[in-house]
Order: sequence, then C-alpha cells, then structure tokens
Amino acid sequence: MNALVQFWQERYGIARPLEADSRLQRLLNRYVVAALMNRFPHAATKVFSLSNGELARLLFVEREGGSFRVLRAMYDHENARARGDWINKLLMQSPAIKAARNRRAIAQRMLQQCLEAQPAGSPTLVVAIGGGDGSLEAEVIARVPGRDVYYCAIDKDDRAVADNEAVLRRYGLQTRGFVFVGTVAGKSDLEAVVDCAGRRFGVAFDGAGISVCHGIAEYYDIGSTTNETLAGLLRAIHSCTRAEGSLLISQTDYHDRVKYLERGLSWYMRLRSSEELAAEVEKAGWRISVCELEPMGLITMCLGVKSAAEQVRIDGPSQLESPRLQRPLRAAARRRRWARGRH
Repeated sequence: MNALVQFWQERYGIARPLEADSRLQRLLNRYVVAALMNRFPHAATKVFSLSNGELARLLFVEREGGSFRVLRAMYDHENARARGDWINKLLMQSPAIKAARNRRAIAQRMLQQCLEAQPAGSPTLVVAIGGGDGSLEAEVIARVPGRDVYYCAIDKDDRAVADNEAVLRRYGLQTRGFVFVGTVAGKSDLEAVVDCAGRRFGVAFDGAGISVCHGIAEYYDIGSTTNETLAGLLRAIHSCTRAEGSLLISQTDYHDRVKYLERGLSWYMRLRSSEELAAEVEKAGWRISVCELEPMGLITMCLGVKSAAEQVRIDGPSQLESPRLQRPLRAAARRRRWARGRH
C-alpha cells in the first residue's frame, strides 16, 4: 500500500478510497505525459479543448483555472454522465485532479473530526475562505448531529452566491449558513465577517470555531519572494479564532506540470512545500496537529489548533529556505521518514 494512503487511512479512517498512482503510472506521467505537455503546451491545450466534457470545457475553453466550478467537475468523476468522452475521462485521471479529489476526502474527514470535538451546546461558527459553492463543508455539517453549527462562506466570485444558497437548501442548512461576498486580507475583515454572522444568526460568537482554506493559498504572494500576504491571512485567522479553534488549510506543492499550466493555460499559482507551509502556519501562532501530503504527493494538508497558551515560531533566515516560484519539480522534496516506501 502507498505509505501516504496508509498514513491517512490509519490516522483518520477515511471511508472514501484515496487515489494513488502505481510506479509505472508515475513514471509515464512525469517523463512522458508531462514532458510532452510542457514541450508542446498549446498543442496539448488544443487537443483537450476538443472534448465535450464539462471539466475539459471549463479548463481549456472557458479558462476558469481553479474556480469552484472546475473543482466541482473534478469531484464528479463517479457520475458516468459527467465523465464525458474519452478525452475528458483521461483528464479525470490526471495526477493533479486525483490529488484534488484526495484533498476533498481528507478535508471532509478533518472537518468532521473537528466538529465532533466541539463542546455540545456551544455554538460553533465554521468559516470557509474561498468557500465556493460550500458543498465541501455543508455535506459534513449536515451529517454531524448534536452540534450547534453555523456556516459562512467567503468568496469574491458573485456566481458562487447562487450555487451556495442552493447547496445550503439541499442540506437543510439555509437558516444556518450564508455567503459573505468579498475578500479578506486582514484581522478587521474577518472581524467584520464574524460580527455579521453574529447579527444574522442572533448568536454571540466568541470567534470562529473552525476556519477552512482550501484552494486559495496558491493565489497569495504570486510573483513575490516572500510569504507576506499569506502570513497576514494566517495571523488574521488566528486572531479571530476562539481558543482551541482549528485551521484547515491546503497548499499545492511543486510538480512537473507547472510549466504547462503557465504556458498552455496562463494559469499561475504560488507553490509551496509542506515545510514552507508548516513554517508559516506555526509562525502565525498555530500548533500543528498534522501537515503532510495527500497520496498523490501534490497537495499538502495541514490542520492547526489555536492553543490557549500562545505559541509563536520564529525562524532565522538560514533556517527557512527562500521560496521557489512557479517552477516544475526537478528533485524530490524532503519527505518524512515513514513516506519513503511509497515509491
């Protein structure tokens, strides 16, 4: 068994099967498929744009990049009608899209455990920054009984609002959830969101109980040699989270198709290693419970807790490597010792 699959299964007991490539698949993807796509990005984009599948259309025709509609299409691979033609089916099995599905499965299990750990009778506010249509969180909230849970999705995409409202109705959460349209960059922004939630629900929240940040860290500090913007967001979330509250955040690591994404799709992301993400989370004051890659080795999943006692990590300049910007993975990143057996 893939060592990362084993880790997540043993630690979180994830019911939905996690996806991993065989050694042959990894070699073919990295040295054949990725090499061709990186070398001939415009030709590859043209081939995929011939598909009538929704995912291919959103990515290669509409050029929506990492929108919540793209993610929703990635997740819908079990629906035979959503798989589309053979081109779309092939796309559905690409490493990055398998990694996105792994992220969803792990993120939902993490959120469920966090909700189950909340004190009974105490109102908990779940805040999803870049929440999109809210299906990731709403699906979990609806299946955790006996908890007084409220939900707020923050998204700057106006089209997310209608979709989010439909999702909340589907899960019976229309009176316990809402969408805050806009962006959050600092403490005052998040305080305004928590205050708005309190007024809307008539609940005196003592801060966010659980904050969820999936698919957004990649768009902070693009083109910068620092993590200043992401660090500011992490500090702001920490300041607006109640004691023993949680942070769930993910980050795309370095991989071999970045050159294609940039040249073929004009899709730019800020990539960070597990170690770099962990350093920023700790420096913002969070105590890390887990920070490790999902089984495809492309996305880091991190769970942090706000301790009652302040914990702040301070790295000297020689201890934290300078971030690499939008480069394909050329050498395997340093992994934890138990993950060595996955290759």
